[in-house]
Amino acid sequence: MVASLAGPARAQTVDTMEGVVVREIRVTGVKTLPAGFVERHLSTQVGQPFHSSSLQVDRRRLDELRLFTSVSLTPRLDSGAVILEVAVEETLRMLPIVVLRVTDENGLSVGPGVKGLNLFGKRAQVGASVRFGGETAATLTVDTTTITPGTRAWHFGVSDTIRHNTLYDFEEHATSADVRMGQNWRRGLRGGFLAEFMTLDTNASGASLSPDGRDVVPTVGVFAGLDQLDSSTDPRAGTWAELQVDRLFGDADSWTITMDGRRFQPLGERHGLGLFGLMSFQTGTVGSGLPEYMQFALGGGNTVRGWGLGSRRGRNQFISSAEYTFVVRPVSSFSVAGFNLYAGIQAAAFADLGLAWNDADDLEASSAIDGYGFGVRLLVPFVDVIRIDVAWGEPGHGASAYFGVSLKATRQRQRVR
Repeated sequence: MVASLAGPARAQTVDTMEGVVVREIRVTGVKTLPAGFVERHLSTQVGQPFHSSSLQVDRRRLDELRLFTSVSLTPRLDSGAVILEVAVEETLRMLPIVVLRVTDENGLSVGPGVKGLNLFGKRAQVGASVRFGGETAATLTVDTTTITPGTRAWHFGVSDTIRHNTLYDFEEHATSADVRMGQNWRRGLRGGFLAEFMTLDTNASGASLSPDGRDVVPTVGVFAGLDQLDSSTDPRAGTWAELQVDRLFGDADSWTITMDGRRFQPLGERHGLGLFGLMSFQTGTVGSGLPEYMQFALGGGNTVRGWGLGSRRGRNQFISSAEYTFVVRPVSSFSVAGFNLYAGIQAAAFADLGLAWNDADDLEASSAIDGYGFGVRLLVPFVDVIRIDVAWGEPGHGASAYFGVSLKATRQRQRVR
C-alpha cells in the first residue's frame, strides 16, 4: 500500500495560530480528483478555529484513502487568519506490483499483480494478482478505505487457492467471495456487516463435513470497532479494537466470536511499545458442526513464535504479544525513475503467549506456550511491513527463524497463517 509520508509543518508559528479562524484551505497536486474531495476528509474546516492537533488527524484520514504517495499539511498565518495549504501527489492510476504472501503452513508464494487506484474516478482501489510457490492462487479485490466520520469503507474480494493443508495433511482447493461494509462514526468508532461464501474441496481426505469431500460454508457477521491509531501501515501510537460475531451455515453449523485489541504506546522519539491480544470462541463439535480445518493452530511466525506449527490446536484460542520497537531509519520518501516510494527500518524485541482449547476441561494454564526473540521490520511500498524474526520457546528446539509479511497482529486473524 502507498503511504503518505510528509508530516505536518513544524513551523515555529503553529502555536501562535492555535484558535485562530481558518479562512482558506488550498489544495494542490490533485489531477483526477476534485479539490473538494480532499477537503471533505479534513477535520480542519473553513470558518472554524485552527488546532494544531488536527493536523495529525487530517494526515491519517488522507493517508487511509490510499490515493496519494505523499501528503503535506502546512498552516500559515495571513492577515490575522489561518490558511491551510494541502499538497498531495496522486498515485499512478495503474501500478504493476510483485505480490508476496508467507504462511507458516506453506511458506512463500509470489507472483505478479496490478493495482489500480481511483479507476474511472470512483476513488476505489482495485487489485488483481496470481501467486505461485507454497500456494497457487488468483485473487481480485476492490476496496474503498476511509476512516473519515460519516463515510463508508467497503471491501469485495474473490479468490481461488490450491495448497497442501499441512496441519491436516490433505490437498485443499478453496474458492471464496467475500464482502465487508463499515460505517465510520466520530471518535474512531465504526460498525458494519460482512458476508462470505466459501467452497472447500478436501480431495476425499475425510477432513470435510460433507460426505463428498467438498464443504460449502456461507458466513454472515457483524462487527463493531474503534480505530484511534496514528497510522494503519506504521502505527506508533493509539488504540485499535474490534468485536466480531459470525454465523457459519451450510455444511457447518457454528458461531464465532472474535475479540481483538491492540495498543501502541510511544516511549520516546524512536522507541515504542505494542501490546496485542486476540481471543476467539467457536461453537459446534469439531468434525460435526465445525470442520477440523477451521480449528485454530498455534506455533509459528504468525501466532506464537519459537514453537513449531500446530503445537497447540483447538476451536478456541487466546494469543497475546508484547513488542518493543526502535526506529533505526524513520520512514522517508524517495523517488526512483519517477516513482515516489518510501522505506523505513525498525529493530524489535518481542514476547508471545498462546493457548488453544476445545472445552472448559481443556482450559489449563499449564497448556499455554510462550516464546520470545528479536527481529527487524522493513517498511516498504505495496507490502507495508516485512518481518524477519528469530525466536526461542519450545523446549529442546533452540532458535527458529521466521519471515513474515504484514503486521503479525493482522495475520493472526486469518484462517491460514
